[in-house]
Amino acid sequence: MANLQPYFGAGQPVRVRNPQGGPFVEKSDLVLDWFIENDGPGDLVGSYFIDIYLDEILAERWTGSDLSPNHFLSVEGYTELLELFNLAPGTHTVRLTADPTNQINETSEGNNTRTAEFTWQGQAAPTPAPGTRLPNLSLVASTGELAPIVAAPFAGAVSSGGLSIHGDTHISISVLNDSPITIDQKFSVHILFDDVVVHRVNSTGLLGGATLILNWDELQSTTPITAGLHTLKLIVDPTGIITESDETDNSFELELAWGGDAPLVTPEPLPAPGAPARPPQALANLTGHIEYGWDAAISVSRAADGLAAGRDGRVWAGEAASISYVVRNASQISTASSEAFRVDVFIDDELFGSQLFTAGSDAGAIWTESMVVPADRVTPGQHLVKVVIDAAQVIPEDDETDNTVARWVNWLPGSPPDETTEDFSLSDEQIDELLAPMLEMAFTDQVRAAAGSGLSSVDWVPALESAGRAGYYLLTGRDLGAERIVMHFFPHDQFVAASLNACMTDYLLMAEADYAATYASCRDFRGEVGFEKRVDGKNHVFTDLGESPVQALGTYFHELGHALQDLTNPSLSTTPRTDNVRALLEAQAQLFEAAALRAIEEHSGISLMRFPDVAPMRSSASFILDNTNSLSGSADHSLGYKMLWMETLANTSGLGTNTELVNDRRLSSSTAKALYDFLVAMQPSRVEGWVIGIFSVSTRADRFMAISLSRLEADLATADYGNPGLQESAFLVP
Repeated sequence: MANLQPYFGAGQPVRVRNPQGGPFVEKSDLVLDWFIENDGPGDLVGSYFIDIYLDEILAERWTGSDLSPNHFLSVEGYTELLELFNLAPGTHTVRLTADPTNQINETSEGNNTRTAEFTWQGQAAPTPAPGTRLPNLSLVASTGELAPIVAAPFAGAVSSGGLSIHGDTHISISVLNDSPITIDQKFSVHILFDDVVVHRVNSTGLLGGATLILNWDELQSTTPITAGLHTLKLIVDPTGIITESDETDNSFELELAWGGDAPLVTPEPLPAPGAPARPPQALANLTGHIEYGWDAAISVSRAADGLAAGRDGRVWAGEAASISYVVRNASQISTASSEAFRVDVFIDDELFGSQLFTAGSDAGAIWTESMVVPADRVTPGQHLVKVVIDAAQVIPEDDETDNTVARWVNWLPGSPPDETTEDFSLSDEQIDELLAPMLEMAFTDQVRAAAGSGLSSVDWVPALESAGRAGYYLLTGRDLGAERIVMHFFPHDQFVAASLNACMTDYLLMAEADYAATYASCRDFRGEVGFEKRVDGKNHVFTDLGESPVQALGTYFHELGHALQDLTNPSLSTTPRTDNVRALLEAQAQLFEAAALRAIEEHSGISLMRFPDVAPMRSSASFILDNTNSLSGSADHSLGYKMLWMETLANTSGLGTNTELVNDRRLSSSTAKALYDFLVAMQPSRVEGWVIGIFSVSTRADRFMAISLSRLEADLATADYGNPGLQESAFLVP
């Protein structure tokens, strides 16, 4: 018996006016008044919305409740109607609507709206100059990502469906700022049900590359839902207050069915899969093996060069050559009950030497051996070097088919000539050529995955490889291609598989309980985006292309920092992994990553890590600094960053880092690399005492955080905005 409608008792039910009189030129000139009443004979019980639409876009919403007959509600002198609008000069409409979502049953539903007009004489919003870097609020779903809007009967669903009019509808939305340009301005997000706004959220801004995630489960209490098909629509920035690089990807709509059956319940999580069954092992298994530091299971080099066993070199027919090889019992079962076994070395099926190895308690054991091939015993040309393990077959094995290892080796004619080794160098022009693909705006501005996004066919791996080589050289003066480092760039799903595979190294040699525990630990992915691992004799670097190209480059440099440490001071890699040792290894990689990026900045004059002093960026920087200071998140990474803070201000390296940090607010690439070298050279026995010393002055952390925040720049032009994916290197590294 209630009836909501616009109220005419105080004049027009909706009006805009200038309190000072005169035209509407500035936003402050315009104020809004509106009035509604209960025109029915009965009391209105319950809550409802009162909406104001500006040019048919929801501008403001109020909530009303219980209203007696012949009573009215009003708002007068509202001054924020234009807060989210930039009007073009001309005529505009304001519409008042009572109970837009039909929460109240009324005697008449056809008289809830009233419209008024006004003329705006202010200036139109300026048009950005061509080439201006702009933000982009996007609702375009990427391959492998959630859709921009998901509606399901329970929270946490990854797809829409299974809805019921008898249960809640849980709606999750995601809005991406598909640009490195941070939005420091308020904008709104609307959810529409059958073309009526049922929920509105105002955001105060959005960091470049960040995703705004919103969850809402009050659809049933906001509007009546009947069984059948309905539309859900998501619109971001419906008022157009944000000037974007692409205005065509701000809405997303889907049609869904609400049924009349009982609602679905939250499904029980699937149990974690157990470790897969391993091939049974009843016997030992002798085979060739590539030991860490070796180039192959068989290595050949000139004897006079004195290379370490396992390192390949050029060989000449007129000079003695050294052949080295590795044998492993790749089994949990030892050869203890067997006799000694023999290994034969052949060149083109001619036996050149044999060696006896003693059997014993040797499950997982590794044997290495070397022999010399005298000068002039081999003719110039290609020859097959073959190692036959357990040639007499005295060891019973699970697999007798993997006892032979062979490789082709080229013997050069005569003796080696006199050669002068030239130092490796790259000219500025060569470095510029290597960096050119990375300096493209498409590379530096892309915030979606570098691979697998489905939005671009560009293959960024060559750009990552060439930029990695350039940055490595700028920092170290060394040729990355000549290092004992192997690089891998994988889309996210392949990266996860590679991580599990690398984690399960030597799984056949583990005891059953250790195997199950290791498998469970390795499957707990923990969101890593890169890792470095000793594989087949070398250091292998793995980078997840599920990050943006710039972030993938940062991850690549981070893992190169780990690899270079292992090559330079392997004692830190093999010492027991205490908390401080693990954190020190992370500190080294964090510093190398930032130093390489800074070296590229300094060489090319570009901005990768300069950021504006605006509220969203300051909030984000403060957040990651505070979390690191409190050692939240990844313990190793947080403690590693904090070690860098403390060491830089303590200056135990003697490099003057404390003075440079205070004066310049960050270390140059050369100083950062020198500090990296200092940390890498640290012997394991020194680590604990060094940590105690640098942490002895607790105020250093607060001092560093203040210096770091001072890196934010007021009035920074958008042309110089860095990519927010590099915030950690920008704010957490001295």
